[in-house]
Amino acid sequence: MRYHGPMRPPLPLLALLLGVGCNDYELAQTVQPQGVDDACDDDDAPDADDVEADAECLREPTIGSFVPVVEWQWNSNPILPDYDDIMTTPAVGDVNADGIPDVVFASFAGGAYTSPGAITAVSGNSGATLWSVAPGTYSSAGIALGDLDGDGTVEVCTAGTQYAVVCLDGAAGNLKWAAGAEVSYIGSPAIADLDGDGLAEVILGRQVFNYDGSVRWSATGGVGYSLSFAADMDQDPALEVVAGNTVYDTDGTVLWSSGGFDGIPAVGDFDGDGMPEVVTTGNGTITLTGNDGVIRWSVPMPGGGGGGPPTVADFDGDGAAEIGVAGAYVYAVIEGDGSTLWSMPVQDWSSSVTGSSVFDFEGDGAAEVVYADEITLWIFDGATGTVELAMDGHASGTLYEYPLIADVDADGSTEIILASNNYAFEGWNGITVIGDANSSWAPSRPVWNQFAYSITNIDDDLSVPAVPQKNWLTWNNFRAGGTLAGPPNWLPDLVVEASSCDDTCGGMRANLYATVANEGLSPAERVRIEVLGPGGDVLDSATIDSIASGESAVAGPFELGRPEWKSGVRVRVDSADLIEECDEEHNTSAALPWPCE
Repeated sequence: MRYHGPMRPPLPLLALLLGVGCNDYELAQTVQPQGVDDACDDDDAPDADDVEADAECLREPTIGSFVPVVEWQWNSNPILPDYDDIMTTPAVGDVNADGIPDVVFASFAGGAYTSPGAITAVSGNSGATLWSVAPGTYSSAGIALGDLDGDGTVEVCTAGTQYAVVCLDGAAGNLKWAAGAEVSYIGSPAIADLDGDGLAEVILGRQVFNYDGSVRWSATGGVGYSLSFAADMDQDPALEVVAGNTVYDTDGTVLWSSGGFDGIPAVGDFDGDGMPEVVTTGNGTITLTGNDGVIRWSVPMPGGGGGGPPTVADFDGDGAAEIGVAGAYVYAVIEGDGSTLWSMPVQDWSSSVTGSSVFDFEGDGAAEVVYADEITLWIFDGATGTVELAMDGHASGTLYEYPLIADVDADGSTEIILASNNYAFEGWNGITVIGDANSSWAPSRPVWNQFAYSITNIDDDLSVPAVPQKNWLTWNNFRAGGTLAGPPNWLPDLVVEASSCDDTCGGMRANLYATVANEGLSPAERVRIEVLGPGGDVLDSATIDSIASGESAVAGPFELGRPEWKSGVRVRVDSADLIEECDEEHNTSAALPWPCE
């Protein structure tokens, strides 16, 4: 495998430190664990310092092996016999709160893949069946997982036969609600908090439902094959609904409609301007549309066929996003300008609409493509298309399905989750989980919660972020695996400064603030800050939950008296060395003299 250096950092490399009190720094995000008072006159503030995240803040990568083996298979349904063929993308997440991720999927019996089917949840560490129900949902519909109402329990949503969306409780599969008139047998819901109020909405095509099943709005434009999702397309910062050739505003009004084919959407930044573009596939074409609704280009699907769901990733390690898409006869990677980077022969005559996922399995900085056609599970080298694995045994009559990438058994090593059926070809049916024989594949998330998945659209515990990070500014991928912290060789790097304000003096007491910047590539979690007296004794402390790459956070005010301050106080971060960093030498600030004399 190749090493191309770090992937794009999770935030722009250039960031400004943020301070409060007597600091007048500027940055978008602040953490203030103790509620900082704006007690200082701006005239007393020092100049802002620019801090760049260090692109070389890396540990030497630990290169894993590449020995794929089947870890377990689920191929019979003990609760609803015969409902064990799967022709749709499953979802992964801990739905029953036992600490182990689960695999949830729709299945069919007797070849009836467009008819009502079963919804089943199995444990990710063994494949043991947790529950299986037949709630009036389509057997080829996708699954979406999320805590809709913020109560700490997970809902399982899918496409219904009589109602557009059916949502179940994740613990037992009991019905919670069903709503909506526009049904789709291939539909896959998406979950997002459109307005940032802490309550999630469920999206299916051009319909949006509140967390309780009440209809929020229903539109009349594009549906995106009922495979739509949410993204902040206009930087407002509420989320919009991306549905094929149409983007709907938060309230359901049309933000724009391109007039192009109403295909399967994904988003990414393909021109490096920090704004999202929409790529759609279907009807034998691949189309890129700007966030203004103007079509940039449209090219034929290489090798023919309709074209499955687009996957966005930096396939070749050049720092720019490409598009992976499969048709009837080839899997191809398309550059951001519409040209073809490479293509490889595959076999999907059944539907020509299967999809793929992307992940760096060995942690060497080189991406691999995971794709399953009618009879083979393929892993291609992301840069060249060279075949790294062609695993027999898989079978599928194919629809809108693709393999998932997740740490499904919580062992720290990634697995591939593959759905199969022997409806049209002889081979596996059900779910197959494939891992490395040495458990050395790089870590990934314990979730892949929906068909239109990106790394930042859901939290690891399946809570729905009120204001999700914009994936095109961080990972710049879609339907690709990874962790919220970035590649495993990224490290954080903490720099701490102490400051005080003489106009907080009163009664021989003064306020101290600690500004902590992360100049590394990876977030720093649970950052402990300590205030030290001249003799090194700890006078006070605080903890910041997380500091992202290129961002800063402020702890304080720490109110100290003259007898404590003595000849000078310092602040220190991570005294127990719990956070591995690039450089530990600037974890303690310079001594700060008493400000009130």
